[in-house]
Amino acid sequence: ADPSLTSSLRVRRMAWWSRTRVVYAIGRNYVAHAHELNNPVPKAPFWFIKPASSIIGSGAPHQLAPGATDTHHELELGVVIGRRATRVKAADAMAHVGGYCLALDMTDRGAQDAAKKAGKPWAAAKGWDTSCPVSEMVPAAAVADPSSLDMWLRVNGEAAPRQSGSTGLMIFGARL
Repeated sequence: ADPSLTSSLRVRRMAWWSRTRVVYAIGRNYVAHAHELNNPVPKAPFWFIKPASSIIGSGAPHQLAPGATDTHHELELGVVIGRRATRVKAADAMAHVGGYCLALDMTDRGAQDAAKKAGKPWAAAKGWDTSCPVSEMVPAAAVADPSSLDMWLRVNGEAAPRQSGSTGLMIFGARL
C-alpha cells in the first residue's frame, strides 16, 4: 500500500478537534445567564479553560462529573482557531478562525458553587473528561456573520429544544 495514501486516509478519519490543546471559554457571556446565577453582568470578558480531554463528538457517550449532584448544560458557539495564534491583534483575529461549532458547556454546579464560596478555582467543575460535547465544524467561509446565528439544543430526539438563543445576545461577541 502507498504510505502517503494510508497517511491521508488516517488524517481524514481524525476528528477536527483531535489536535486541540485546550478549550478557552468566556464566562457569563449572556445577560440572562448572569442574572440566572445571581452574578453581576461582566464589564470585560473573563476566561476559564477546559482540557482537551473534555471534548467529545456530539452523540458520543459522556460521563457526569465524579460525585456530581447538580449538572447543568449551556449551549455555546465554539470558535475554532484554524492556525497557530499567539498575541494576535484584534484587527487580525478573524483571519485565524478556521470555523465554528456548537459546544455544550457542562458544569457541575454543586462543585462550582462550593469552589466559589471557598474562593478556589472551579476548573474541576467544568473540565472533567467528556464535559464538552461538540458538533461538526462549519468552515468559517460558510458563516456570513457569526454574531447573528440562531442556536438550539435538542437532546435524544426531543421535539422541542431544551435551550435556544442567538449569538446576537452575547455580551462579548464572536466578531471582533
